[in-house]
Amino acid sequence: MRKMVKMLLRCALTLCLVATPVLAAREDPEWNPPARFDFPYPGKMIIRYLPQPKVVEECRRISKGSIDSLTTRGCAKRLSPKVCVVVIVEETYKRATPSAVLRHERGHCNGWPGTHPD
Repeated sequence: MRKMVKMLLRCALTLCLVATPVLAAREDPEWNPPARFDFPYPGKMIIRYLPQPKVVEECRRISKGSIDSLTTRGCAKRLSPKVCVVVIVEETYKRATPSAVLRHERGHCNGWPGTHPD
């Protein structure tokens, strides 16, 4: 019985170590904004960290559009040329870390269109 428990613990630890790099998968160039939008926002960013279901609610409210509840990790809305509200997940969701989501949404604050052109 002890051998089985040790083996299960080793497997669990191995899975954790192997899965960790996958969590950073959203820190990649395919998801990040193009360089011309990937810089610190020069105005005031109001950042709200929320649980994912609340992110969906808030993003639906501020964007007045349809939001996919299963994939939404965050959203951004420019209130003025110098103020942008960003709503992001408070924990990693669908392999996207909060810092990766913030970087993505900051790109939208900087003018990156929602259609995500290069």
